Amino acid sequence: MKKSAALCLCFICLAIASTSRAIDLKQSKVTQMVNDVQILSAADQAPKAAAVNDIFSMPDILRTGSASRAELIATDETITRVGANTIFSFDPASRTIDLKQGSLLFHSPHGKGGGTIRTGSATASVLGTTLIVTTTANGGMKVLDLEGSVEVKKSDKAKQKLAPGQMTFILPGGDQLAPIIVFRLDELVKNSLLVKGFDKPLTSIPLIQDQIDRQRKLIKSGRVRDTGLLVGDSATPNQVEVLDPNTIQNASRTSGSARKALAVNATLTGSSLKDPQIPTPPSRIFMNRPFSLAGNSYFAGQKFRGFAGLNITFDSSSPVTIDMSPYAGKPVFDFVAAKNINLSGSVTFDGLSALNQLFLIGGEQVTFAAGTTVQADAGDFQISTPGDLSLAEVKIVNDVGNIGFKSGSSINLNNCAILPAGEMILTAPVAINLFWSQDAFVGQQEGSGGNTLTTDAGSGEVNITAGGALTVNTTTIQAHYLTLNSGDSILLDAAGRTLKATGPGATANFTAPNLITVNNADFSSFGAVNMAANTLNLSDVAFAAGSAVTLKSLLGVLNVGSSVPGHVNFIQNVTYGGNPAQNYVNNGGGITVTTLH
Repeated sequence: MKKSAALCLCFICLAIASTSRAIDLKQSKVTQMVNDVQILSAADQAPKAAAVNDIFSMPDILRTGSASRAELIATDETITRVGANTIFSFDPASRTIDLKQGSLLFHSPHGKGGGTIRTGSATASVLGTTLIVTTTANGGMKVLDLEGSVEVKKSDKAKQKLAPGQMTFILPGGDQLAPIIVFRLDELVKNSLLVKGFDKPLTSIPLIQDQIDRQRKLIKSGRVRDTGLLVGDSATPNQVEVLDPNTIQNASRTSGSARKALAVNATLTGSSLKDPQIPTPPSRIFMNRPFSLAGNSYFAGQKFRGFAGLNITFDSSSPVTIDMSPYAGKPVFDFVAAKNINLSGSVTFDGLSALNQLFLIGGEQVTFAAGTTVQADAGDFQISTPGDLSLAEVKIVNDVGNIGFKSGSSINLNNCAILPAGEMILTAPVAINLFWSQDAFVGQQEGSGGNTLTTDAGSGEVNITAGGALTVNTTTIQAHYLTLNSGDSILLDAAGRTLKATGPGATANFTAPNLITVNNADFSSFGAVNMAANTLNLSDVAFAAGSAVTLKSLLGVLNVGSSVPGHVNFIQNVTYGGNPAQNYVNNGGGITVTTLH
């Protein structure tokens, strides 16, 4: 075959267990992540972004999002690579890796033991081998041997042995084995992100290349014939599905059914996504075959699984609960509108968990009626559109994980309540504008994990305004222009977070009538910093050498070491270019302390 079926597989459901001679896989170090990789605490399912050198150990859960992958290496150099939309954990009882869904490449170095890859229906014993395991949409499983020896066993001890370049199926239920098939190793290696999608090459690449060279010689000699066909995703005890590659290429595009769904409006007023009142042209939900938004440059290259429509409206005279439990076994569910998603009534997405990601995708815009409450218990709940995201008097709740807003333009939140159990993540290149007419708290509150506000570091704006007191903490901000305005006082505490800007003219402006308190903040990337209030209290604050800093208080007097009303107070560790900032005040050194008027 010209291309291995592994090029288009859906990887799901397996585990790696240690045997009496096997490696101990209780923990591994994260060595690389691509895009969205999270570790969920086994204690409370709270997610946090994974980082290089994190130790992933039992019984926590690792989860990757779409277009994401991760590499983990154990102390004996065993490599585990997981692909997109993957969920797995170490099992402390049997010292296994339990892969709930997703993809996995496993390499155990020669001479250092082995392991066993196991699902509920089959077991693949591994010794000094590099292999990929994947299940198919119908509940079966594929095992592909890249180098070394692989033994595939069922629970009743029936087994098959695979040589490099061979694959087989474990059929749904694990009752039977399918035939052994030879696949093109060179095509798989060339196209597999599990092999090629990481900074460092697999240590077994030379061994895999040896097998590729042997297979090519067999094809060239005529002892093995390239059929030009692809292996499909289904099999019986006696045969496997074969497909013409041209058919696969056509099927990879948005299917006719998805195109029809994306051309017809859908209004949801009840709990079921299959309510007969929703027009079905002929179907709305696409879980096994992903679809795209043709002609939409903002979502170019992205694939979606879930509910599709031209315009999708959540509309009801009273709050509606959408039953998502039929899709809880899927890592991602997308509501995708070719044009707009309209939330004209309050909606609860029920039946999901920290293992799920839920996305509202508006091809042009996502709109919310004032007074709307939207709640989703998911590991990630994200709203994404190329247009402006403008919400007024709206409440967004996620009691399990993160809340994300992603706009191709600006995000505007006016008197909104955004309540994640994890982090609030706002991404918009042009501007993020947050406004409250009363006191406002931005950051870690009610168990949240903080915020990330990201705009274009060379031109974007973050503007946060409160009619009353404004508190900003546990918040990472990237913006060329950062503005905080308060009708009372401002407290900014950036401990453990960063304030980032790039390019000339980057400016931070803080204004309040009473008190401005800034703690643990590094303004080194800002060329200008301006603060004005009756009293300024600064502790553990860094300004860049050469930056223009203007600090205004009622009396315009500098005080060092304590807080005095009406003064600019450098309470502790305030620096300018790494040196004590008080040495650069009002003497041409870059810091101006003056009165409000």
